[in-house]
Amino acid sequence: MTETYVCSHCESTVTRPFQIRSIIRTCDECHENGRFLHESLVESLSSLPADELPEEWESMPLDERFETALREGLIRLTRE
Repeated sequence: MTETYVCSHCESTVTRPFQIRSIIRTCDECHENGRFLHESLVESLSSLPADELPEEWESMPLDERFETALREGLIRLTRE
């Protein structure tokens, strides 16, 4: 089984044979070094109410969106 991770900058994906919240790597597509979020975390961001998001939300990299949503209590992490 493989898991999918999404580049915070360009949203390209990579797969890995393990499941963790994020990985740090250089993207093969945009060549930025940064965090790739597990696809389930990215999906959780799309379900947030638009009226509770900051104005700059769309211009933020995915990892910043996730950290903001977590800090503001819009999402919570649970242990499986």
